[in-house]
Amino acid sequence: MGFKKELRIIDIFSLALGAIIGWGCFVLPGTSFLPKAGPLGTLIGLSIGGVMVAIIGFNYGFLIEKFPETGGEFIYAYKNIGPKTGFVCGWFLLLAYIAIIPLNATAIAMVGRYVFGGFLQWGYLYTIAGWEVYLGEVVVATLFLIVFAIINIRGVKGTGTLQTALVITLVTTITILFLGVIFVAKTPLTNATPAFPTSVPPLTAILSITAMAPWAFSGFDCIPQATEEYSFSHKKARGLILFSIFFAVIMYTAICYVTALASPWEEFLATKPLWPTGTAVGMTLGKAGMGLLVVAMLCAVISGINGFYMSASRLIYSMAKFNALPKKFSKLSSNSTPKNAILFILFISLFAPWFGREVLGWIVDMCSVGITIAYLLTSVVATRMSLKEGNKLIATTGILGIAVSIGFLVLLLVPNMPGFLAPQSLIMLGVWSVIGLLFFTFQKIKA
Repeated sequence: MGFKKELRIIDIFSLALGAIIGWGCFVLPGTSFLPKAGPLGTLIGLSIGGVMVAIIGFNYGFLIEKFPETGGEFIYAYKNIGPKTGFVCGWFLLLAYIAIIPLNATAIAMVGRYVFGGFLQWGYLYTIAGWEVYLGEVVVATLFLIVFAIINIRGVKGTGTLQTALVITLVTTITILFLGVIFVAKTPLTNATPAFPTSVPPLTAILSITAMAPWAFSGFDCIPQATEEYSFSHKKARGLILFSIFFAVIMYTAICYVTALASPWEEFLATKPLWPTGTAVGMTLGKAGMGLLVVAMLCAVISGINGFYMSASRLIYSMAKFNALPKKFSKLSSNSTPKNAILFILFISLFAPWFGREVLGWIVDMCSVGITIAYLLTSVVATRMSLKEGNKLIATTGILGIAVSIGFLVLLLVPNMPGFLAPQSLIMLGVWSVIGLLFFTFQKIKA
């Protein structure tokens, strides 16, 4: 029994965009984007980052045609470089996928804190790294994790249809909010000045946002994870990848400007609003705008959970087929879904809400390294194959992809660079690396 080819073009596009646009689109404008780079700096930084990731995405499109197999980056590295490299690629990518699932689930409770006065903040348990953990919020996150595990187990057709509905609603609500702030609230465009923070050099501001690109656009790489379930030609995957990245730049930028235009943005952020984007929408569009914002954020969070459940389970399934993970994860259920892999993801994810969002944030930050490793290895494989075939276009994008990936790693791992990881994230990265080394030692991967 194999996978069912039931995913339409719109489903795959929605899988990617829904995975890219998560809670961060609605929180980062006031906590990272504007403080670090200002409105124009954010636009330029995201655009540069989007172009850089799109170059890598071009390489993905080439390899999807060559290897239309579930598993994506793991398959590319495993079959072209070797089992050890394939394991490294899959191991770090797997952490990134799984970590984002509970992060999105706990964002449901965060919506409650920001919008409804913390109605889920009952049953105080403890405080970790400054974040108060409440039983009510843990229960809600747990329920969402269980519900979407069940949806994914029941079949890919329902998963794809739900993802498409969520993303259409997400795009529609963000568009209405952006147009509403400009044409209904008629906010002055001068509120978006200064273009860059007054205390930061423009180049530093732009680079600080560009360094976030591996994380910000993580999700387009979900497209190769489901290649065996396409109901259309694999040649269309490259266009879907590029379009999803382009659309993501627009969505991120739109919410950033929704936040910046409500009031002169530096003065506004100096008041330290609890949720800058929510406060900005409330100031300009009132309760109706807040309602749309809540709908948009919930769609983003839920589509993120749904999309990464699907992608992570396919990656686990593929790795298990080659003994990179226990063989039981390579079995499909009667619904043609990797049920054991989905249940494993659920089991791991259920622990996360008990640690609070600050700790989860450290994990997600270090996931940028894992995602970039996958980008790097995919570009290496694309370069090697294109040089053998004499494909000059892919050889060029492959080499550029390698350079871009190395550049991202430099920004993330070299001290004093704008994107340098926090000490906690570096420690967790080291721990995950050691666990992977031990796992690889005892797991007999097929040669």
